Amino acid sequence: MQRVRVGLIGAGWVAVNRHLPALQKIPETDLNLIWSRDRDKARDVAGRFGVRETVARWQDVIQSSEVDAVVIATPPVLHLPATVEALEAGKHVLCQARMARNLDEARKMAAAAQASRLVTALYPPLPGLKGDRVMIRLLHEEGFVGRIREVRITGMSVDTDPESYRSYRWDPQVSGINTMTLGMWNEVANRWLGPTVRVAALARSHRHGGSEPMGVPDSVAVAAQLECGATASYHFSNWAAGSPGSRIEIYGDRGALIYRLFAEQIQGLTGTDEEFSPVPIPSGEQRVQDTDSQFIRAILEGTPVEPSFREGLLYMEFLEAVALSLKTGRSVSLPPEPRMETWDRFLN
Repeated sequence: MQRVRVGLIGAGWVAVNRHLPALQKIPETDLNLIWSRDRDKARDVAGRFGVRETVARWQDVIQSSEVDAVVIATPPVLHLPATVEALEAGKHVLCQARMARNLDEARKMAAAAQASRLVTALYPPLPGLKGDRVMIRLLHEEGFVGRIREVRITGMSVDTDPESYRSYRWDPQVSGINTMTLGMWNEVANRWLGPTVRVAALARSHRHGGSEPMGVPDSVAVAAQLECGATASYHFSNWAAGSPGSRIEIYGDRGALIYRLFAEQIQGLTGTDEEFSPVPIPSGEQRVQDTDSQFIRAILEGTPVEPSFREGLLYMEFLEAVALSLKTGRSVSLPPEPRMETWDRFLN
């Protein structure tokens, strides 16, 4: 294969602002098909990015003989069926995060990927990438914080616009056990700190005024034990004016690191330092969101691509354990067995 013919399922914000601009820049890529529920939107996006044709059904992208690889850029509800059907049709798959609605679906996707031996990958969150290599170096090569003891992860903001809650993100049948940026920041934490072994969770839906989530919660607190021995806390809310925003704080017996996720800034304190100072992210160590290019290179040359479906399973196991803890009122060890369909509903 000298060229990769790509079909896109989905024409939303991520497709328009991430996938299509990146794919356009890869000389060996042909953008052949695109589907959207809104056919007019698909035509508009196709015209803007030179996609050859739009189709009426997402299945038409997969079944086309003019497509070698499928990019799935839809909400989680379509990730399992589109991934499995594409792999069965012999198409390589790049799937938008979050991986699936729940762990049961994620495991089915991973099993299909393993059986196919085709190239599969997920799309990483942009926050946390720029300083990713620096954080790993400081934590695991230089011992900047010493032994990691405490971790605090926050994703807090204020969103009182009632229209925002009309988004698919607040529909449990579409999003499953995903909410806010909880899975995204866990994905970043897994890279830097390793996996979680146990969680206990509380949550509520402020917009409904209840202590239990109705559908998808908009306030979540999680206490967690990490495999490295550290204790971690997660606190996520859409109702926190004046909050510290999105950050990962790591405290050890020698120092501390704070990563501001959307600002892509690192502050550190180590040894005899008395206050935090900026930590530079050298240009040679900066990581970028180049998964589209990695995906095409993997198809053409067999080179690695990340995040893998295995990395996706790790954060889906975390989300499943959080949802299960919330539903049962108990702490949950990881990896859990798949039991949750959505945040407040068990699988049949």
